[in-house]
Formats: sequence, C-alpha cells, structure tokens
Amino acid sequence: MAFNPELGSTSPAVLLDNAERLDKLVNGSALTEPDRAGVELDTWRGMMAKNDQVTEDARKSITALGLPYSTLSEAQAAVNNGQIPVDSVCYVRSTDDAVAIEYLNEAGTLVPTGNVLPSEETIDKKLNQRLVPGQYLPTWFPVFFDRNRNVYAWFDGGRWDVADFGANARTIIESVPNAWAQKFLPQGDYSPNYFPFVHDRIGNVYAWFHKGMYDGYGFGPNIEKYILNLVGGASAQSDSSFIEGDQYKFNFKKGRVFSGQAASVNTAFFGDSWNEKNTIPQSLINVLGGIYKDPAWISCSNRADGVMTGISPVVATNFTKYDGGSNNTNPPPYGCGPDGNGYYNNNTVGSLAWTGITATDLSVFYYDGSGSFTITIDGGTPVTVNGANTGAAKKHDISGLSATAHSVTIQSLGSGVVSILGMYGKNSAVRSGVTVSRMGNGGAIGSDFFNFSEWIKPVAQYLDIDLLFVILGTNDFRLSKGTTQYRNGLVEIITKFREATPGICICLVSPGHCNATGTPALSEYDAVMRELAVEYNVNFISGYQLFPKTYDNSNGAWEDGLHLSSLGAYILTNKIKKEFFQE
Repeated sequence: MAFNPELGSTSPAVLLDNAERLDKLVNGSALTEPDRAGVELDTWRGMMAKNDQVTEDARKSITALGLPYSTLSEAQAAVNNGQIPVDSVCYVRSTDDAVAIEYLNEAGTLVPTGNVLPSEETIDKKLNQRLVPGQYLPTWFPVFFDRNRNVYAWFDGGRWDVADFGANARTIIESVPNAWAQKFLPQGDYSPNYFPFVHDRIGNVYAWFHKGMYDGYGFGPNIEKYILNLVGGASAQSDSSFIEGDQYKFNFKKGRVFSGQAASVNTAFFGDSWNEKNTIPQSLINVLGGIYKDPAWISCSNRADGVMTGISPVVATNFTKYDGGSNNTNPPPYGCGPDGNGYYNNNTVGSLAWTGITATDLSVFYYDGSGSFTITIDGGTPVTVNGANTGAAKKHDISGLSATAHSVTIQSLGSGVVSILGMYGKNSAVRSGVTVSRMGNGGAIGSDFFNFSEWIKPVAQYLDIDLLFVILGTNDFRLSKGTTQYRNGLVEIITKFREATPGICICLVSPGHCNATGTPALSEYDAVMRELAVEYNVNFISGYQLFPKTYDNSNGAWEDGLHLSSLGAYILTNKIKKEFFQE
C-alpha cells in the first residue's frame, strides 16, 4: 500500500520520507523521482538535461536560420527536418554575382522572396552605373551625365554648377532681372551703399540694406523698447540697469495698501546667500521707512547674520539639517522649505526653537511623515500634530496670539519621521504695509534649485508673494559653472513660483562684480538674465550695471569679497525703491 499521508503531516515517518526523497532529487542519478503520491518529479539532473536539450535545440534553430546553406537541396532538407519553421526565411549561397538568395518556407516548400544579399562586386557595378567612370578632380563631383559621359550638372568645391543653358532658357533668364527690377524696385539713382527693400507705389522706402545690413524706418514703441532693453540701451531714452515686466498683481496689492485697506505687499528675496543674509532684505525695509507689517517667512536657516524682524536663528537639537545649496546634488529626503532649508529626524526625540516671533497668526509647514511632534508657544500647553505618512507638505495653523514677541518650540516625540520645512508669521495688529521675507540659500548655483524645486509650490502657494526678487550669479561666476545651468535654474525658479502664485511679479537681479574671477565673464550671466526678462516678461535689475565692472571696495560697498555691506545694499535697494515703490 502506498505511503501517502495528508499534506502538512509532521510525523517522524513523513519527515524521514521527505529527507530521503530530497536526497534522491538532488544527488540521485535518475532523471525523475516519484513523490509520495506516485507523481514523477524532475530531479536536479533531470532539469539540467532538459535545459541542455532546450539550449541545443535553440542553437540548431538559430544556426539553421542564420547561416547560409550551400545548396537549395540542403536548405530544403533542413525544412523537412523542422529546423526552419513555416513563414521563416533562410539564405542559400548564390552562383552568380550575389552573395546569397533569400528563401521563404511556404507550407514546407522553399520559394525565393526576390531579395538577395549583394556582393562587393555588385555594389561596385551599381555605383559605376550612377557615377561617371574614370578619374576626375576631387573638387569636381558629377551629378547628371549621359551614356557618352557628358556631364550636365556637378558640384565644384561643394557648390552647385551646370552646363551652358540653351537659347530658349537663356532668353527667359536674361529677361527676368530687368522685368523684376522695373516692377519691384524704385527706378532712379541712389547710393550704392543703400539698397531699397520695401517701398510703396510712390517711392517711399520703409526698409533697406545699408552697407549690407538690414535697417528700417520708424520702429514702433514695442520693438524699440525690446531692442533697447535687450542690448542694454545705447540711447538716453533707455535704462541699462532696468527692464520692466509684468507688475499687475504687485501694483494692485500696493494700490489696496495705498487705499487704506488691510493688506500686505508681500515681498521676498530668493536665490543665494545675498538673500539668506539679512543685509539686502533689511536694507529694503530701511529705505521704505524701517517699518514692516509681518514677520514673514521664518526659515530653517541657522545663519547668525540672517536675523530679521527680531527673530533668532533656529536652535536645533537632535535634528539633521537639509541644505539644498552649496552645489548639493541630493534632493531632500523628507522635503524642505522653498528656500531649500529644512530639519528632520527619524525615531528620535529632538527640538527646534525660535524666539522673538511677533505674530498673531503662525503657520508651521511640515513634511507629513510617520512621526508626531508638538508645538509649544511661550512654554504653554503643547499642541500635538500626528503625521499621516502621506509624504506631502502640510501646514498647521495657530491663531489668536497676542501681538507680542513669542517663543516657539517644536519637539519630535521619538517615533517615526518628523521634518519641519519652516514657518510663516502674520501680525494682524499692523493693519497694512510691506512684508519682506528672506528665502535664500548660501552657496547656491543655478542647477542647485532642481534639487528641491518640487517643494517650492507646496509651501509658496500659501504665502501670497506679490513681488519676488531673484538674486543669483555670484557662485555661478566664481566657480565657472557656466551660463547653461544658470539659465536653466532661473527658468525653473520662474516656472515653479508662477505655478505657486499665478500673476506673481518676478524681478531678476544680477549681482555686482565680487572679488573673484571666473569663466565666462560676469557680464555673460548678466546678459542671460536680460534675455530671460524679455522672453518671460519678468522685471530685471542689473546689479552688474549698478556697480563698477571690476571689484572695488575703496568706499566700503562690500562686507567681504563676496557680499555687499549695508552701504552697497543701499545702492541696490534704492534702485528697487525707485522702480517699484516710488509714487
């Protein structure tokens, strides 16, 4: 009686039977071995034998299809043996000037397809039928010729030429220029340096060539402005340091403030360390009267020289900082703010602390991870935020705070991923005014912004930025990173902020010449911004034009070799005031 207990049995007899059968399957010489139900199983050697047979059959099949047969009968024999499947082709060596003839297996019989593999001799003959045989100059290449070797058209030194036209064609051709000239060109004497191109019936010329260069009469204001802006302006009517672009959203918000409505003209500085340091953003506040409305964007940047509106740099404990600038090539593992800064930890108790935040309303932006964290204002009762692990950017809003300076502490609870992207503060006690955010990233070059550009919109869409200054180029220039990545990075910035805030007023700002050298010259980066301003209808301020073309710190315009001092920042922010805030 067969030994066939139920599956899943753990009796010693079953385990022993399994062990013996496994030994035979792996080490036995037979090709099959029955299981305890009597069904034959392939042993290891059986599987290897089948694999060898499949490989050999494939090799024979490929060989049968791929190699030419010496005779048609040899190929037909391969068909009869099943080596060449139906509707497949094979090749038989040719007895004439071809290498091989293609045959198709049509229902078991080989029939020629009409295709051949030509030999080198055949190719040479075909070429000789189409080219003039014999020796000729390498600079003269015949194109059209007859059986008597008369060449009617050829290339001479790479340029088209033809034999003499016949009498009829020559008469037609000779008559065309005069007839064309009489009909389309003004008749009369004029300087050989001026060739009329577009004119009317009474002889007024609207476009002409002057010494071979195109010129025209009375360009309209749009074209004239485009040209003057693009070249930097050579006339007294142009401004080489400013191009005006779309300003509607900004001007409308400014009009609301001017009319006494409760509103904030939200301005931000974005780009490299010129925007992360407080020098330029604070200078704008100063030239506008020293009064600001809201504390604005509260960055995860921990720069001591980035303090603005009385807010301290963040103090981080047991958190890891993400910094998307400084030629970083890595995207943030758990998101970041639009400025490329963020703090994260995983399964760790840690804290982030700010002081001096004068805000009645506060939004905390965070990466929705697997962890939880608390927000504590002024040491009061913590508010717990539990992550849903969606991987998206979210915000937690706190309102009803007093219009006094507050401390904010965010603490991770030690389980899962917690990542803080930044905060934004508003002060409803100040009815209206200008708000200035610093959103820079030290050391950044154009290509760095691709690391974290996908995190710009998820946060910036809530900030209602009216006027965005993008100051970038110092690091691109001094590190000789080139204008291609610079241009691409600027286009990415423009694109992402327009996605976040349709109608946003953007102003590109090229830097002044720092104490560095690079290739290409700084003027090339300035030119890229100028071109983008026209192409994308954004504003442009040329710091390159506002400052000396070579580094000069004789009057203290520079804080160090790379950054403006408060005196130098005034040159730039006074220009901003003139172009955007002057009534």
